[in-house]
Amino acid sequence: MITVEEIYGEDSWFTYFVRGNEVVHVSQIGGARKVGSISLGNRSVVIWEVPENEITNGYYVNYNPKPRLFRFTRPNILGRDLTFDLMLSKTLTPSPLLQLRPRLFGIERMPLFTFRRIAPLEEEIKSSVQKLRLRLPIINTVEAEVDAMLRPIPQERVRVLNSYSEEIYSQWVLTKVIEAIIEMGGKLIDSFVLSIDSKIVEILYHPNPGIDIHVLVSDKREYININNIQNYKNKEVLQIDTGVRTVGKVGITVSFEGNAQFVLTPRNLEEIKKFKEEVRNEIRKKL
Repeated sequence: MITVEEIYGEDSWFTYFVRGNEVVHVSQIGGARKVGSISLGNRSVVIWEVPENEITNGYYVNYNPKPRLFRFTRPNILGRDLTFDLMLSKTLTPSPLLQLRPRLFGIERMPLFTFRRIAPLEEEIKSSVQKLRLRLPIINTVEAEVDAMLRPIPQERVRVLNSYSEEIYSQWVLTKVIEAIIEMGGKLIDSFVLSIDSKIVEILYHPNPGIDIHVLVSDKREYININNIQNYKNKEVLQIDTGVRTVGKVGITVSFEGNAQFVLTPRNLEEIKKFKEEVRNEIRKKL
């Protein structure tokens, strides 16, 4: 048996082996068993025993906080334990952040399916950000999938996939809100701030479960942020929840203050048109 050590917590190190066109976490290897765990303050060493005949080429995955890959080869490790000292040795070969194919545990299958449906929005978001000159960090969807899927705990894969899906989709909806205001005569005076008919429209974008986008209309710029928004409820005209939910094979829902709902996808142009008109109707009430 070969001893394989992993580090969990800050500056984590995980071990994956190549099986055909997949990479397989040590916990998924036939005959592997967890034999111990040692606490190191804010980290812990998890110890596995793996049959030597199951050892193949593979990767160490270092999260600090984003993943880095280090490739190892079977001849260099046969007869040796894969210990933390070996992980940190100079013999490790850095590898590009490849879009590997991790073996699924099972529960991440649907979140991964949803993420891959949303990932193509990256290019449209990028185009809108450049066109509108928005200060909006664009998520690299290839790196995001790697980040989620190389985590060795299935529940963590689900959490990270869902988080990325929510943020990417809410960014796309945000660009549609801004486009709707521009189409009614609004002019961008700053990222997420527009002027229209002597009024100022401020958009507060805060990707999180629940309300993602707040739209407020006032006589002057209020410099609203998530900490003081409660003071401006009388100026708020829209709260948009862009929760990602698979609706059959159709798309994803967007709720207006829990009332109007839209199934928005890039191909559903008629629904996007209705969504934008609803945005404009709510803003007109304050003009």
